[in-house]
Amino acid sequence: MKKIIFLFVIIAFACCSKKEDHSPATLNITNSQWYLTRTNYGGGMVNLNIKGSTNGDKVTFRTHGDGVNSDENVELDSGKNFNKDVVISFTATSVPSTEFEVSTKVMAYKGTDTLIVPLNSGKLKY
Repeated sequence: MKKIIFLFVIIAFACCSKKEDHSPATLNITNSQWYLTRTNYGGGMVNLNIKGSTNGDKVTFRTHGDGVNSDENVELDSGKNFNKDVVISFTATSVPSTEFEVSTKVMAYKGTDTLIVPLNSGKLKY
């Protein structure tokens, strides 16, 4: 009798366990706007204002400036939406005099899955 009750308890816990979501990471970008700003020292920054959502646990943007690359975390709200204004690249003392393009990668992480979405600014000019 004890074995039957023990078996029943184990089956009850197994039936009530939370199902894990093993779907791949997704990223939905609803709006993105690239724009330029200048510094007081003659340099400039390429900025990206971006809005979207994910089913992931974390979102980052790849940034770079003066040869240094890094990943900047994006805060997600309770619905896993984000709205971020981020400096993608910068120059310290000068800006390009001709048209140029900048790119970045937006990365969504969900468990062990990583989705990488490349974004390109298109032609920019200070």
